Amino acid sequence: MDQEFSGEVIEWRGPAPYYFVSVPEQEGVALRATASAASYGWGMLPIRARIGSTEWKTSLWPKDGGYLLPLKDAVRKPEGLHTGDAVDVRLTFDALPRTPKLPAAKRVPVPRPTGSREPVTVEQLTIVPANQAAWEDLRAVFGTTGDTARCWCQRFRMLPKESWASEGPEELAARLSDQTACGNRKAQATSGLVAYLDGEPVGWCAVAPRADHPRLLRDCRVPWLGRNQDKADTTVWAVTCFVTRVGYRRRGVSRAIARAAVGFARERGACAVEGYPDFVDGGSVGTLAMFADAGFAEVSQPGKRRAVMRIDF
Repeated sequence: MDQEFSGEVIEWRGPAPYYFVSVPEQEGVALRATASAASYGWGMLPIRARIGSTEWKTSLWPKDGGYLLPLKDAVRKPEGLHTGDAVDVRLTFDALPRTPKLPAAKRVPVPRPTGSREPVTVEQLTIVPANQAAWEDLRAVFGTTGDTARCWCQRFRMLPKESWASEGPEELAARLSDQTACGNRKAQATSGLVAYLDGEPVGWCAVAPRADHPRLLRDCRVPWLGRNQDKADTTVWAVTCFVTRVGYRRRGVSRAIARAAVGFARERGACAVEGYPDFVDGGSVGTLAMFADAGFAEVSQPGKRRAVMRIDF
């Protein structure tokens, strides 16, 4: 579906990127009619946008019954756009294939693997971008119980007022499926890595542009306290989550994926990549030793139990 319209550049001091183009009401009505087929599930519509000679991929943001087109600086500045300017926009989007949601009663529990506690090495693991992994493999890593099966790596991705309880595990799983494009090898995978050991999926690492995490930008002080950072900078990436499958934990899987995440980010144009380990309980965010082993250096300690680790390329 294609749409063309003229809109006004506005500034909104919500989550980065701060500048947006308002979608006129008439076009917004047409967009809402197809939102259920194209939306990520919480109202955001993935699209390709063109202004002048610049085309990019983004998502329309729902606001006050209408839509806003995010206008990042990499688009706005070359086109010479400022608040109040009228601009001609062309939108193109297609309905996304969604992973079918199975009723809870029909779920088949994933068996918990048992086996050796022998440490694994990078050479023993096959680590691939998430879009090269099957969705069922990633589901096996997250499991069916515990925090991982409730959060689905959406802690920093959720919007204000959203929670595990308000959205539910099925919705959050669907969002992760969209973000990773599992099984779609032609997709531009920018949302993580999956690790395999002897053909079995055993680990996950979330690594993506830092600006893609609304709650990290808005509600988490750790990356920003005492630092002068541009929250809209899409060239700074963040490693935000590790999950190791039950039966394979404490064998070095996450440590190996952390090292692979560095090359993954660099190959996709990152100028830097950060991590935010917890000194007391590494948990899903990782440990200081894990990031140090992957080549990260500490750049700040915003509290007694958290650090900012970073690699600049």
